[in-house]
Amino acid sequence: MISEPRPIEIFIPEIKNLIAARGFDELKGVLSEINPIDLADGFDRFPPEQQLLLLRLLKPDRAVEVFEELDVPQQQYIIQHLEDETLAPLLEGVPPEVTARILKKLPMRCTRKMSQLLKHEQFQGIQTAMEFAANSAGALMRRDLIPITPDMTVRQALERIQAASRIRKGRSIDHLYVTNGGGKLAGGLPLNILISAPADMKVRDLMTPVSFFKIPVDMDQEEAAKIFSKYKLPSAPVVDADSRLVGTLSANDIIEVIEEESTEDIQKMAGVEVLDKPYFQVPFREMIQKRVTWLCVLFFGESLTALAMGFFEGEIEKAVVLALFIPLIISSGGNSGSQAATLIVRAMALREVSFKDWWQVCRREFLSGMALGVILGAMGFAMIAVRSQFSDIYGAHYLLLGLTVSASLVLVVIWGTLCGSLLPILLKRLGFDPAVASAPFVATMVDVTGLVIYFLVGMAVLKGTLL
Repeated sequence: MISEPRPIEIFIPEIKNLIAARGFDELKGVLSEINPIDLADGFDRFPPEQQLLLLRLLKPDRAVEVFEELDVPQQQYIIQHLEDETLAPLLEGVPPEVTARILKKLPMRCTRKMSQLLKHEQFQGIQTAMEFAANSAGALMRRDLIPITPDMTVRQALERIQAASRIRKGRSIDHLYVTNGGGKLAGGLPLNILISAPADMKVRDLMTPVSFFKIPVDMDQEEAAKIFSKYKLPSAPVVDADSRLVGTLSANDIIEVIEEESTEDIQKMAGVEVLDKPYFQVPFREMIQKRVTWLCVLFFGESLTALAMGFFEGEIEKAVVLALFIPLIISSGGNSGSQAATLIVRAMALREVSFKDWWQVCRREFLSGMALGVILGAMGFAMIAVRSQFSDIYGAHYLLLGLTVSASLVLVVIWGTLCGSLLPILLKRLGFDPAVASAPFVATMVDVTGLVIYFLVGMAVLKGTLL
């Protein structure tokens, strides 16, 4: 009977009690019952020194699985503090590209330490991986290739896979890539096709071209992720400038990239500099530094709102009632702009919208803004008209006031949707990240301009009455 996996939260009190009682033999048994991925998820519940202890108590293969699932800051701490006799076998089971990504953010002394602990050929693989740009496909790819050539028979190819699998320590294989004598990529072959084929059949008769799915080694990881998503690839070959096969990317590798990029976009859209660590692991001072820059920029932007109100101080003194609707006007414009910016930034990320579509986007958002503005304007007019039947708060000219508010809402919402939709496209064209144009930035810009629109409409409609 197969039991359902139990969440890590159930084990944490027991693990802590066993650590306190130094019941390490029993603790080994408890750790063996926990899925390595779940254990990695719960690692941050333990102090750093206890994390090191847990790794020492795990079997080497399970320790490798846990280590690979940890966040980079946790991995860095382990490399810096774990004793050599435990660290060496741990890193020997980790792919070179994983170790390279960790070492790039560590002091040079850690790299020298790795060169002394690891075998020469393994450390050479790490150094090679470190030569690629941090955000390139080369830095992410797996380099442990299984050399398959077109002239091999199915039997020879399977024997090569079996020999390589012993070295790869059980890492899964679902797709093979075939190279010619010069190492150039010739084709691809799913493993299940190879297994089911006659033993004496040639690989060349089974393989299929993969020219549409080759990933250049210097391609940005985000671009590679878009290819994986579009073509629903389980894996893809990575090639150099001469089309030589240098590594592979899997869907699991790409999922990590997509998560990181999504996190960055969400943080930028909220006006926060990118956090490169989990929330609770970001030092307080660094958290303030990450947030204060945009807050200062937005504070300056909002100060222009006060400047605009000062410019229309005379109108406000004559018709104080206009001030009651300032939050309604500017929030409606800011909200509509934030909606449009979010939709366009996401559409650009999915390649649904590009710069050449700017006019089509402009027309669509103008009509959308007009429709939304009319709806909100009608609600605003109705609110003023209905309330004026039971109160004289809006005075005798409440119908003109309602017309002012409703007309302003239409114009401000149109302006907000246009700003929110076109600004990301413009920034992308200029080479900037369109995510920075989102919510806070667009809302602040529309606040200021919306206020100007509101008072200009009020001066036109209420001239000779309230103004």
